[in-house]
Amino acid sequence: MITGRAAAIGGPLFLLFFLAGCCAMPVSPQSLQRELAAEPSATAVLQRHCDRLTGGRTPLRAQRLPNDHEPALPDLLANLAVSDRNALAVRHVSLHCGNVVFSEAWNWYVTARLTPEMNRILASTDQPFGRVVRPLGFHRHSVASTLTGLPRGIILQNRALLLRHDDAPIAFVLENYFPAVLDSMLPED
Repeated sequence: MITGRAAAIGGPLFLLFFLAGCCAMPVSPQSLQRELAAEPSATAVLQRHCDRLTGGRTPLRAQRLPNDHEPALPDLLANLAVSDRNALAVRHVSLHCGNVVFSEAWNWYVTARLTPEMNRILASTDQPFGRVVRPLGFHRHSVASTLTGLPRGIILQNRALLLRHDDAPIAFVLENYFPAVLDSMLPED
């Protein structure tokens, strides 16, 4: 029974407003897909999710994975506007929030379009690509985003071209997202 001030301002109506937060739409691969599409940096999106899980105490980190079984992408050189595969470096990583793996990514990038310091950091540290190249003012052009027909354990796959502020392509990414990232998402309103 509602008593006191709640009863005075409308009883059942107050209860509906009070409980409104319980009925927000659940998080889903589709909501993650929309969030990633609205941002230039997947790293920034995943860091926000990591902050929710850890209270802002844990930086997102990239753990290097073997470059064996590199996916074949027929339009890779054309997308990156280079004619020589040797102009590219490849980075295969999983992105972690503490011990939780949010995603796995293949990243092909044009070394000549990054600074020497950025290339050094990417080659020798666990810093995520988006954090390292943020000073370039890059933006993201989605090539494909898939929710169905994916390998078991993958809830979303994105393919995107990252472009500098002057629209020069700097990287092509293939990103696979895992269910654990949904645990860090806020319900939709």
